[in-house]
Order: sequence, then C-alpha cells, then structure tokens
Amino acid sequence: MARIGFIGLGALGSAMARRVLALGHEAVGFNRSEARVAAMADSGLVPAASAKAACDADIVFSVLLNDDAARAVLVDGQPFSGRTGVTHVSVSTISVPLVRQIGAAHAAAGQGFVSAPLFGRPDDVLAGSAVLAVAGEAAAIDSCRDVLESFGRVDVIGSDPGAANAVKMAGNFLMASAVQSLREALALAEAAGANRQQFVDIVTTALFPTSFYQRFGALIATQGSNAPAINRFANSARLVDKTSHDLGVTAPLAGALAAALANTLE
Repeated sequence: MARIGFIGLGALGSAMARRVLALGHEAVGFNRSEARVAAMADSGLVPAASAKAACDADIVFSVLLNDDAARAVLVDGQPFSGRTGVTHVSVSTISVPLVRQIGAAHAAAGQGFVSAPLFGRPDDVLAGSAVLAVAGEAAAIDSCRDVLESFGRVDVIGSDPGAANAVKMAGNFLMASAVQSLREALALAEAAGANRQQFVDIVTTALFPTSFYQRFGALIATQGSNAPAINRFANSARLVDKTSHDLGVTAPLAGALAAALANTLE
C-alpha cells in the first residue's frame, strides 16, 4: 500500500482522502484552514503541519480552489523542493498556463507530475464512480494509476497536462451553459404563468433526463435563479473565457456566458 499526501482538504479533497484510507492506504494531509483537518480526525488521516510535510509521500494530490491558491501553495511555497521519488497529481481546475508551469517545474526537478481534473461530486469519489481526465508522462501516470482508478474511470488525454485541464474547463463550460439556459428558460416559462417545478419536471423528463439537469433544475426551481450553488459556474465561465483568449480560440458564447452569469449573480 502507498503513502498518499493531500494538499487541500475541502469537500473533494476530503472525499479522496477518505476513499484511499478505506482502501487501506496511509494518508497524510494539509489544509490552510485547520478546521478541515480537524474534520478528518475520525478517518485515520495523519495531519501534516505544512504543505511540504504533506509531500513526504509516494503520491501527492493537490486539490486547490483556483489559480491564486495553486500559485501560492505550489509555486510560491515550493512544497516539493528537494523531494525525490514522488508523483504529484493535480486535481485542481486551474488554468492551462499554470498547470503547464507546474508540470515544467516538476520535470526540471526530475519529479513525476500528472494533471487529473475530475468530473464528479464527493459522493461519486467515495463510490469510485467519478471520471478523471488524465495527462502526463506515461511513467508518472503508471505510478499512480491504481489510486486514480479507485476514484473512477480514467481517461488518458495525452502527455501535455494542459490538455487535461482544457478538457475539464470545456466540460465546465457545457455545465455553465446548461445552468444559464435553465435559468433563462425557467424565467420565460414563469413569466407566462407556468409553474416553475412543473416546467423543470417536463424538460428533465422529455428533453434532458440527466442527473445534472434534474439536480440544477430542481435547485433553481426551489431556491431561485441566484441560488448560492450556482456561483461556481460564474467562476467556471470566466476561466473558460480567459483560456479561450489565451489559446487563440474564437468562443463568443464563452464571453457572453461569463458576462451573463457575472451580471446576474452580483
């Protein structure tokens, strides 16, 4: 069994740590908020005093919120400095340039690096039914494949870590588009006198019988178009819009979506 480190113990990082612990691995974890570490006290996780201490492992997963957090912890903090024989797996949804920068730093240091952003919720991770878009050198992927597969299906995108993050962002773009179209469609139906929940029931039965539409349709119907859970899609849309510009991709819908979600959630 492997010793596995975690940098970031939010909802997703905690679920991943619980999953590997349940399978018999040893896990050590760090989070900037100590409350997150304390919440794992019943799991068998070994608390780490710092991100660098969490890197004393065979495989280290970083599960960080955004570019700012990843840059502060992984680039400025340099927790992997001096480590040998370790593979870093980034699960964070961060920009293509940043994940490439992190990958290049690991390559220069002779360390393994894999980008593996994940599609799924914490419950999916615990059940081993998530989907991971994975990219990195073959040897690095092989070194952690068994652990990755414990979370769900592994789809290898290629060797460029940026490609995996682009796949994740493209998926998030589709989800954000679905959420915004649901909001606008529901507003239209309601303005003409239709019942919100009845409308959601119709479209999630006749048109989009998927768990995503059912979940967020029900959320918008019951909590309103500005439900707090929708905030993350505004961030996703902004990141997709920026990435499209960075990669020279013409994506007018991405810009419009970012503006629409930003304006209505302010």
